[in-house]
Amino acid sequence: MKKTFFSKLAVLALPLLGLAMTMQVFTSCSQNPNKLSTGTVEGLVEELLEGSGQEQSFVNIPVGTFELNDQHARAMLMKLQAAGVVNYKVDRYAWWNKTLEIHNYYQWYNSTHERIGNTYYDFEEHFVVTVSLTEEAKKYQVDSIPQPKQKEDEDMKQPDVNPDQFPENNIRLTEEWPYIPNPENPVRENKDKVTVDLSQPIEEDEDPGCETEEYYDTAQRLSLDIETSMNYEEVSQKFNQEIVYLKSSKLEVKKARFVQVYDSPNTGRRCGSAEVIVEMKDVTPAGRVLESKYDGIRFCSPVEVVYYADKGWILQNRTLNLQPVSSLGVAATENGTVYGGDASSAINK
Repeated sequence: MKKTFFSKLAVLALPLLGLAMTMQVFTSCSQNPNKLSTGTVEGLVEELLEGSGQEQSFVNIPVGTFELNDQHARAMLMKLQAAGVVNYKVDRYAWWNKTLEIHNYYQWYNSTHERIGNTYYDFEEHFVVTVSLTEEAKKYQVDSIPQPKQKEDEDMKQPDVNPDQFPENNIRLTEEWPYIPNPENPVRENKDKVTVDLSQPIEEDEDPGCETEEYYDTAQRLSLDIETSMNYEEVSQKFNQEIVYLKSSKLEVKKARFVQVYDSPNTGRRCGSAEVIVEMKDVTPAGRVLESKYDGIRFCSPVEVVYYADKGWILQNRTLNLQPVSSLGVAATENGTVYGGDASSAINK
């Protein structure tokens, strides 16, 4: 009976032993300075995208009732409405104004007065928009843009220091000196001492120099379309605006290619290089309109890695330079051109 139980136990242990050996081989291969797999590069880039918060992008849209005189911004709202992102309405308030200005000048250096009057006509217009999210857009609305969690270097973790616990940070940086009045123009002040705050910078008196004193009468501005201007004043009291955040798109690592391992000629370190292909996915209508993003669009970027004996392969890039065209892929996709193959040019005539 004991022999049979031991045999069964041995049979059960064999798959576990094989799994352990497989995991050990995978770990050792991934840490091999002579081998850099595409999976290792892809994992490092995925970690960069997730850790830096660049994996998911967002856009912000103002909603409410507010004045918007920017034509380009109103055009974007029209496109967002067509894409089913917002409900949009715009009203125009426009009128002519008559402005009466009378300027009174007084120049102190010659004690002269001058009075000048002018009349101006100007056209005034205001565009008031009302914007709200559609029910469909609310599905990809977020309360705020999530901030990436800063990855800490545990080896360089600093202690918590409270400067207030030390005596030098708990004293008053002041000096007291006897008050010295001006002997030729003494000012009667009820003080015997002057306190100097050493923690504050010295304030220097500014010399105003020679200035010309001028004053103006308030200009009288009259609306030539009182009803329209009053309607605008009434609606402006109800202005309200809020910024909402919507998901825009995601970046997904598709593959790494052109992987190579080499020794740096400058440092002698074991290095690697590759090109990573990143694809845009989960593009929302807001991302299409505001950022011209589309599902399936691909970008590529060169990446550099370096090998450390205790850390393995580490990605050196902190920022990906995503481009729609690959400089490395040209050699694999283009036939190229050959010059100088005309034999007639080599024959002496």
